[in-house]
Amino acid sequence: MTVTYKSKKMTLKTNDSDLQWATTFAETCKDMRPYLDAYLHIAYSGSNKFSIALQQHNVKCDNDAQPWPETWDSLEAARYGNESDIYIPMNHFNINHTRAIGFALKGFYSTTPTVFSTIEIVSQVPKGWTVASKLPSGNFVFACKRPNSFAFAIDDGDPQFAQQVMQTVKEENITVTFFTVGAPLQDPSTNLSSVYQEMAAHGHQIAMHSYTHPPLEGLEDEASIDWEYNNMIRAVSDTFNGMHTPYFRPPFGTEGARMRQRLAAVIDNPYIVQWSVDVEDWMWAESKTPEKQLDAFKRDVSKGGSLVVMHYLYPSTVGYLKQFIQIAKATGKQLMRVDQCMMDPNAPPLP
Repeated sequence: MTVTYKSKKMTLKTNDSDLQWATTFAETCKDMRPYLDAYLHIAYSGSNKFSIALQQHNVKCDNDAQPWPETWDSLEAARYGNESDIYIPMNHFNINHTRAIGFALKGFYSTTPTVFSTIEIVSQVPKGWTVASKLPSGNFVFACKRPNSFAFAIDDGDPQFAQQVMQTVKEENITVTFFTVGAPLQDPSTNLSSVYQEMAAHGHQIAMHSYTHPPLEGLEDEASIDWEYNNMIRAVSDTFNGMHTPYFRPPFGTEGARMRQRLAAVIDNPYIVQWSVDVEDWMWAESKTPEKQLDAFKRDVSKGGSLVVMHYLYPSTVGYLKQFIQIAKATGKQLMRVDQCMMDPNAPPLP
């Protein structure tokens, strides 16, 4: 992201929908309830193809604890504005306003720059201004809700390592959640449909991870996002005898208003599952120091993280899985599926 300041204006330009510009209200939690009836006003020029988020701190208001931020809500700039101004009711941001952190400008899906001249909170909108309605945006979660719980949420993998993963979780006597990509699931050459059917038969949760694994918020239009969701839902339903699940993990963790709104349009009250424990396999698994995956896991667990992201793509990561599980068990927390750790009434009962 390129950020430039000139003549009391800020220009943002990026070709990566995962990048953001953020500000903070205070060193720790800021109670923004006095502003619930006010409006966020942004004066700008250029592209309006981005999201605006209000971030929420963790319950300890501790920057060194996981998760940080605990969650946020993202709203679509284009829905709330015209060619020069944006007005968003503060109460449209679905977070705990007693623990606000600050605003973030994110989810850019155009390389056209945006020039910001004003970001402020005002008491009212201009006369004649029509305020957009609030659209559902799902449950955006980074950590388990059930007290003393911990969940392994495992993304897309290499079928050759699937049996080793199955054997490890069986030996450790836990259940986990697998986020599957739809297109490989439907490709007979991968054998992933059989792999995940076996995993489901052993009590593991199957959840969704898009159809072709693009950064969804970076896609050009809503039709492209809808295509991903509709094909993903169909692939899971066809593979698992009509199964429907509200659990979804965005590819690369890339989030924004459009991908959340479109998901909530096709799935009732979805869970958009991020993470607070990252083994960083994408960084270390094929490096000269794969053991740093263990260091990353221990670091986030020590900070209170309870929801894992990892992939069974690499031999080293799969080899460390038993140690990951044992480290998590040593915290005294109960290991379970994501739906169970979210206290979902539709989840299987705990043993």
